[in-house]
Amino acid sequence: MNTKKNVKVFALTMLTSFLLLALFSSGMTNVRAQAQGTITILDSIGGTTDPAAGTYNYADGTSVTITATPTDPTYIFQNWVVSTDAGSSTVTDNPLVIPAVAGVTYTIQPIFIPVQAPPGAVLPSDLTTAAIVVVLASAGGTTTPPPGTYAIDNAKNLMLTATPNSGWQFVHWVISGATTSHGGEPVNLTPTDNPYNVNHGYGYTFNYQPVFIPTGSTQPTPSGGATPTPTGTIGGLSTETVIIIALVVVIIIILAAFGAYALRRRK
Repeated sequence: MNTKKNVKVFALTMLTSFLLLALFSSGMTNVRAQAQGTITILDSIGGTTDPAAGTYNYADGTSVTITATPTDPTYIFQNWVVSTDAGSSTVTDNPLVIPAVAGVTYTIQPIFIPVQAPPGAVLPSDLTTAAIVVVLASAGGTTTPPPGTYAIDNAKNLMLTATPNSGWQFVHWVISGATTSHGGEPVNLTPTDNPYNVNHGYGYTFNYQPVFIPTGSTQPTPSGGATPTPTGTIGGLSTETVIIIALVVVIIIILAAFGAYALRRRK
């Protein structure tokens, strides 16, 4: 009988030890996993990364540097798409520095875009020092050259022409880019010149989009922009804020009156 009891006690002890060991190991695994950040780098057409595409684990707080390099002479790096469970964002810095965060997984993809020479020109041999001009499409008209990404050695040689469709009229260009200084060149970011002579710093990328409106309609001038609708104020607060406060006060008064009435009814 004692032998049977000893066997049962031994078996229970071993089972308990096994369960505790399994729980402890699982806990240690979770601790180790949460102490690391994961970075997954995706492949992309037109270039490579250093480190190469793959999944890597880094200790919490480690600064990870990732560099994108075009492998095809007709491609340039445009931006990174960085995604986590919280959402995604675009980053133009290259190299990209990511701080590894414990328990967070980053999915990172470099975006490379193809470039071409404008009509009648030759593609520069070194795109890193070229002027990159991105012509964007717009409703109501066309452009010459057509929408696309162009690389040129001498930006002064490129003229952009906007041609409105029937029933439309050209208003102005909208210029945007990584720096509002336009590469150090004097520039109006909403020029009305048509054709427009592209002339900006080299090693930069700028977007040009024509704005067309229906013939006979009007639009605020580019320099002034639209005049915002005046917002009334009372005692330094907006009218909307005062209305909300008044409604809250009314509700509080009604609730207080109802409470007082209920107390009198109980007495």
